[in-house]
Amino acid sequence: MTSQDLRTGAARGLPATRSLRIAEIDGLRGIALTLVVLFHLFGQGRVSGGVDVFLFVTGVVLTLSLAGDVRRGTQGRVLERWTRGFGRLAPPAAIVLLAIVAMAVTVLPPWTRAQTLVEAASAALYLENWQLIRSQLAYGAAGPLTSPVQHFWSLSIQGQFLLAAPLLVAIAYGARRVLRRPGGVLWTLAVVATVASFGYAAAQNHTHPQAAYFDTLARAWELGAGVLVAGAILRGIRVSGPWASLAAGAGIVAVLGSGFVIDGAAAYPGPAALLPVAGAALIVLACAPGPVAGGAAASPAPSIVRRLLRSRPLGALNRHSYALYLWHWPVLILFLALSGQTVADALGAAVVLVASGVLAVATQRLVERPVGAWLRGGRPLRRAPAVLTATLLVPALVVGMTASDASRPSVAAGSCQGAAALDPERPECADAVAAELAAGHAPIPALDELTADDDNRPECWTGLGESELRICPLGPDDATLRILAVGDSHSNTLLGVYERIAHERGWRIEAAGRAGCHWTHAERRQNEPADVAACARWNDALDAHVAAHDYDAILVTHSSRARYTPPAGISEDDHAVEGLVSAWATRTDPATPVIAIRDNPVFPLERMSCLQHAERVAAGECALPRAEALRPDGLAEAVSRDPHAHLIDLTHLMCTADACPLVVGGAILVRDGSHLTATFARTLTPYLDRELARLLADVESERNP
Repeated sequence: MTSQDLRTGAARGLPATRSLRIAEIDGLRGIALTLVVLFHLFGQGRVSGGVDVFLFVTGVVLTLSLAGDVRRGTQGRVLERWTRGFGRLAPPAAIVLLAIVAMAVTVLPPWTRAQTLVEAASAALYLENWQLIRSQLAYGAAGPLTSPVQHFWSLSIQGQFLLAAPLLVAIAYGARRVLRRPGGVLWTLAVVATVASFGYAAAQNHTHPQAAYFDTLARAWELGAGVLVAGAILRGIRVSGPWASLAAGAGIVAVLGSGFVIDGAAAYPGPAALLPVAGAALIVLACAPGPVAGGAAASPAPSIVRRLLRSRPLGALNRHSYALYLWHWPVLILFLALSGQTVADALGAAVVLVASGVLAVATQRLVERPVGAWLRGGRPLRRAPAVLTATLLVPALVVGMTASDASRPSVAAGSCQGAAALDPERPECADAVAAELAAGHAPIPALDELTADDDNRPECWTGLGESELRICPLGPDDATLRILAVGDSHSNTLLGVYERIAHERGWRIEAAGRAGCHWTHAERRQNEPADVAACARWNDALDAHVAAHDYDAILVTHSSRARYTPPAGISEDDHAVEGLVSAWATRTDPATPVIAIRDNPVFPLERMSCLQHAERVAAGECALPRAEALRPDGLAEAVSRDPHAHLIDLTHLMCTADACPLVVGGAILVRDGSHLTATFARTLTPYLDRELARLLADVESERNP
């Protein structure tokens, strides 16, 4: 469609003086955002499809609005459009983000603070979805340690579209001499981009479902579908006559029901998202005014759906839905943090809904409405600096904050830190560290640095949904021994240890870790169904690599929390052991030592809150009974069935005879209940080094006589 096409819209029966507005879209948008809120609070982790509808509606509304700009010849006023758009969105978002920052500093666990502040800054800059991908944070139900900023990912995608689309239209129409039909070019681009994004979303949803959920490129087809439906409406295409009521009814059923029939967290934004998006498209096409002679626009005949979407309750819901969406998630996280619950029960969810509703009404009346009126009452460009200030307020505040807590000195027991405190040959270490803790010294690392205390690195790591085998070398090239270290995330907590041993011994240790997957032929159960196949492909690649290389030894370990899907007639434990033995049998030389390292203690996530109470840490109250913390991992049984396999068990340096404490030798044992902190892991270096040297002494002497 060209500029001339748009300007002669009256000849086609479309309004020529203002943007085409479909009143029912307001109600649809209110339903979409409210569905997200209700499913977050009461859906037990299910995804409603409301975000998909929200993005589709964004595409429709912005396209119709931009078409009005082109018709009036004002498409070049990009800064004015940005000011009006973000002037409405940014101030309420800034208020909520400031509240989240205050929560992070005062209420939430200190170890979540750094990540929360980074996400708050990303959300203020409309980059939260990419931050979540970079951090490999999966979309899921709320929990006490879930990011309170997580829900800003969809607003970030909307913001990116609101930034890009007006600029693209302005550039196209500003280049009329080169693009003689800029409208036609834009519509062609919209079709191609939408189709390409849909294909990309389908592929990514199969291979990288968790990243695809947040990916702008994978979500673009939902916005693009809105653009194309708006284009159809601009050409006078709609569902009319007796079909309109049927289409609108089918559409509302699809929108409301998609969350109940599809697991959106795993399936969206892949082809399954066509259900809520197509439902929304049917509603819009059935409610769009049709062309009549004389330039007026005829509304479709009344229907139950149209009455519902135009009703006063839905109108009020739409007015407050944006603020309700902004508030509900951080209020839910705050409730979980204060109540100690891991999942909100029905009563708790109702309390969160009421509190969020009150905050939403206050925000709409005191912030959204006044700011909107202020922008409409004057020249937007003159008021752009205020909008920019509101947009950048949160990242500026975050950059200026100091997240570290220097209120207490840290434990400084030197070589007695960590594992040495439980070394029976060094009894003085236990006394030295206990004295420091009793004196009020804080364990290391600092609580606000806890989750970042990790020695993993991207070049040694394959993420969820991925199957590429990434191997990184540690140690010198001219090594005396060449060792492979493989496993899941629990293996990669030892990378700093492996690196020190490799350099001190002159060995080369090649490390490969994979999220939620380790070297086994057993089918490891996954949160995402698509990840089962990805894990199997990673194992196939690892088998091929091991078979093609002559290693002097192979180090293996994995999480004791791993679960498996055994075939009929075999217990899960037996299946786990058989999977290990079968995988180890693929090594080139059966005599090559396989050295299994028993997994570290694991703790319930809620037990981590004990670390915030120095007196409980000093009194040893943060411990878990040994039998609960040390779970069977199948390694000992697998080792017993392979004559050239060995087991290294260092858990006596993490647990006493009866209990496993969260703080050992003044060092916090795990950063998230499951993974060793880099600080503690490094204290295991001399002990693991000693065991490896003992087991590989004969191999090394053969290689270097």
